[in-house]
Amino acid sequence: MVKSYVDYRRKVTGFQEKAEGKAEGAAEGEARGTVLTFLRARFKNVPKDIEVAVRAMTDLTALESLAVHAETCESLNEFAEVLK
Repeated sequence: MVKSYVDYRRKVTGFQEKAEGKAEGAAEGEARGTVLTFLRARFKNVPKDIEVAVRAMTDLTALESLAVHAETCESLNEFAEVLK
């Protein structure tokens, strides 16, 4: 039960932060999937070390950049260099 306006605002803020965190996590997951999909479409087999590195990433901006690189790189070796 909410006892005061301050308690109410804390509760609402907590719900908002939780929703934002879920949305951000979903966007990161989608970006990781996009990177791996591009790599698989272009090179068929993606080495496990590259897949693990991509799945471990949590920076949405970096993942978006990687998606572009996955679409344009000349080889998996070139892509792997960017991951380092």
